[in-house]
Amino acid sequence: MLLADSCFNITHESFKKDLSNVISEAYQNDIGYFFAPSCNLRDTNTIISLSKEYKNMYVGVGIHPHYASEFKTDILIELEKFISEPKVVAIGEIGLDYYRNFQTPKIQRKCFSEFLSFAVDHQLPCFMHNRNSTDDFLSLLKEQISSLPKSVVHCFTGNKKELKHLLDQDLFIGITGWICDPKRGAETRDLLKYIPLEKLLLETDSPYLIPKSIKGSRNEPKNLKVILKAISEAIGVEPQKVAKQTTKNFKDLFRL
Repeated sequence: MLLADSCFNITHESFKKDLSNVISEAYQNDIGYFFAPSCNLRDTNTIISLSKEYKNMYVGVGIHPHYASEFKTDILIELEKFISEPKVVAIGEIGLDYYRNFQTPKIQRKCFSEFLSFAVDHQLPCFMHNRNSTDDFLSLLKEQISSLPKSVVHCFTGNKKELKHLLDQDLFIGITGWICDPKRGAETRDLLKYIPLEKLLLETDSPYLIPKSIKGSRNEPKNLKVILKAISEAIGVEPQKVAKQTTKNFKDLFRL
């Protein structure tokens, strides 16, 4: 059984002292592939450098909505320099977040729209963030979707209506350890049956969203097996089949 973690925030400060051990333990727990998104321009060099040190570590370049005010046209020129790097397989993390609203919606929409166009220009999939922003998210996405390669909305925690809209756009859906929370994750867990297995991706979103059954405060890629088990039980499909299909989805999405 080989698993793929479609969101590992590799540059988080909590991994600075023991990243090699974290990745080694992931390999020992059948995690064979990783995707690490960047949050801003400062992140990009570090992520790309780290990706070269580890087998099957792939990355995205972009600006997270929390940092949307950093967007300037010359940033695209800077990021363009990284597109030819073999480990760069996506544009992201990009999107909208109206829950935290660290940046104004207007600034977020501008940043997201520019990066969607950037992804179309370079024909790279998008790794996208959507929180409490589905109407605007879909409005901007629909302007580009016909020319955009297969893409993913990561860390889905929305409702049934939102899920339908996202699936109607033929997007992959990333599911995290959120579903392991008996209370907060109940609605998402119930919606798993509506996600075609061919559109499902597994992710830890490490170091965030550690499954409730695991002691500690830092999530790690090795915990992907716990998420796999929870999904398998929720949809009534054996873990090996879920693992095989979601790893295939990962490779299809990022063209590996």
